[in-house]
Amino acid sequence: MSLAYPLLAFLPIILLFVISLWKGVRTGVYASFALTSLLFFFWGNPVVAYLASIFSALLGTINILMIIFGAVFLYQIMEQKGYIKGIKESLAEIHPDKGFRFFFLAFFLTSFFESVSGFGTPLAIVPLLLISIGFSPLLSISTVLLIDGLFSVAGAVGTPIQAGMEIPLGLASGTVNKIYLYATLLLLIAGLVLLYFIIRFYRQETSDQKQGKTGIIMYLSIMLPFFSISYFFKELSGLLASVFMAVFAYVFLFKNKKLLWKPWMPYWVLVGLLLIPKLFTEFADLISYKLEFLSIYGTDISASLQPFKSPLIPFLATALFVLYHSRSFTIDLKPVISKTVIVFLMLFPSLAITQLMINSGNELPSMLTMLANVFSKAGPFYVLVSPYIGILGAFISGSTTVSNIIFGPVQLTSSIQLNLPQDVLLAIQVAGASLGNAVCLFNIIAAAAVTGTKEYGLILKKNILPIMLAALICGLIGYVLI
Repeated sequence: MSLAYPLLAFLPIILLFVISLWKGVRTGVYASFALTSLLFFFWGNPVVAYLASIFSALLGTINILMIIFGAVFLYQIMEQKGYIKGIKESLAEIHPDKGFRFFFLAFFLTSFFESVSGFGTPLAIVPLLLISIGFSPLLSISTVLLIDGLFSVAGAVGTPIQAGMEIPLGLASGTVNKIYLYATLLLLIAGLVLLYFIIRFYRQETSDQKQGKTGIIMYLSIMLPFFSISYFFKELSGLLASVFMAVFAYVFLFKNKKLLWKPWMPYWVLVGLLLIPKLFTEFADLISYKLEFLSIYGTDISASLQPFKSPLIPFLATALFVLYHSRSFTIDLKPVISKTVIVFLMLFPSLAITQLMINSGNELPSMLTMLANVFSKAGPFYVLVSPYIGILGAFISGSTTVSNIIFGPVQLTSSIQLNLPQDVLLAIQVAGASLGNAVCLFNIIAAAAVTGTKEYGLILKKNILPIMLAALICGLIGYVLI
């Protein structure tokens, strides 16, 4: 086989990287999709295999959009009915010490909103709240981005792993459990580096040397539960860990315990609805139902829809509760539809790139197999490179999920080629992709735009060193695990 083929297999990824940085993510994705389509036929594949791959990508996109639509729909209704504003007000006076409020609100609200809604929600809320209690946009945005990098692994009730790996890669439930366990272990340890920098940034701005202990307490009170329950609760682990931290802080640390609980009711309802199928095995068959499409167009390509495994129904039911409780049934669906369409326009070609690269193996090894062969030349040291691949994906795409969609198959194939544990390498990919959100230009620009600052370069400069060091630690820990 000519050396040109492995080099050509890299071109879609290189083009995605260069064009995304130069012209934007959407342009990069579509340019890479066009090139991948051409290469698919250059690999000697028939038209019917191309159409089957595109159809498979479409079904995968629908699976993901069910999750995204539900999350955005609930959040928009809560915002329109005043619940989000009420949440901010209920937390405004939890403690007389501004430093305490900074660390509590940064850790709790970032993890909570990331775990429930994802898709930039904490970046649109938490920095503004931190600024409102007296902190600079630079400190507020940098801190929220770094914390978000710890919890994006379970963002939007598990979308990055469920939609980014479990569905497109067809992973078994036991493998998914281990991915959550290993990924949260990596982030628990590597996150200590992020905590050090967060405390350092805080002290540089405020000259307050006392609150470092508070930051450590907040970190441990959420990251230890996050790791401890991740194997059993998977997509709910971030949400439950944030709730545990809130209860812990309320009982032992709050000075003012007279809070307004009404704005929080929808999220308690959501937690209950999401926990029902976990607590009652009678729902197992319903949750696992698949609408399968086997041998699409007579090829070896198959795909499926899993409507009840998605948290769409709990999201919609909670939204109805909000409408009923507020006694107001008017809804502005424009933000929900526009965000869903935007996600579709980026996710569908992203999934198509992945499916085409996976299914291109007909007369030749697939493009992803060739990529894995190149990466595998690093031998056992590939593990040290693995987290940076995840970061690269999130940096380019602005999404942990998309990073997993693009690079998850590469990591999986590399693990097979190198005879390394698949669950560990995929966990390293997830951890790296999660960390990558803190240095993603799109997240930085979005958060800066909300707060009215233009210090994009300074935010990136603050966050890039801690993220690179955290990724190195993830690679070293992964190396030890393997």
